[in-house]
Amino acid sequence: MTKAERDHMNSVSSTGCILCREFDGMRTPGQVHHVADGSNPRNSYMTVCLCEAHHTGEIGLHGIGPKKFCRLFKLPNEFYLLGLQNKFLAMDRSFL
Repeated sequence: MTKAERDHMNSVSSTGCILCREFDGMRTPGQVHHVADGSNPRNSYMTVCLCEAHHTGEIGLHGIGPKKFCRLFKLPNEFYLLGLQNKFLAMDRSFL
């Protein structure tokens, strides 16, 4: 992993869980989740921050699977999470 990739993933994790921020306005510490693109290799730039509950918990993406997760949170698909992540990265940078 390159320094640029590590820096990006650190920025992603610093935003807190994007779903907690979007739906509850809370900045909950989280884990980096790689947005899947089929069986292609994971990409460090296609990552989002999800708290434990939204990542691996009973209602988490890995807990119930991407399709059920997207239905539960009324998301069109898993890639929608990247847009939310970019929104919060931009918001956080505007305060620097």
